[in-house]
Amino acid sequence: MLIDKISYVFTIFIIAIIYLIIWTSLKIMNKDMKSNGKKSSVNKSAGFEIIEPGNSSNLKKGGVIPIKGEITIGRKEGNTFILDDPYISSFHARVYFKNDDYIIEDLDSTNGILVNEVRIEDRTRLKIGDIIKIGNTILKFI
Repeated sequence: MLIDKISYVFTIFIIAIIYLIIWTSLKIMNKDMKSNGKKSSVNKSAGFEIIEPGNSSNLKKGGVIPIKGEITIGRKEGNTFILDDPYISSFHARVYFKNDDYIIEDLDSTNGILVNEVRIEDRTRLKIGDIIKIGNTILKFI
């Protein structure tokens, strides 16, 4: 009699665990379906510290330019980050976030972009501490 009661309680306990596992699995699958399989991304904040402002009177040494999403750098209006420098093209560079990396891209500028004193051909991934030279302006990626 006692063994039958223990067996009955144990069976109910096992069934409850199985239902809990199924319920948790369905809850996770429902969440994945609602997000269309997209991973939630962590907002990374990055920016450029101004090491040498060059000819740009609107920049101050030690200042920080935040990068949110995508910025463009150039001499003309319409850029996110305007530099007053004769060695900078109208639309010189673009910095954007892709696949957990910040990328700097040369927009076919005349004088190019130096990253850690090496001229980039097209685009390159930025790493914390990289030194970027655009015209007479020197920036540090932070």
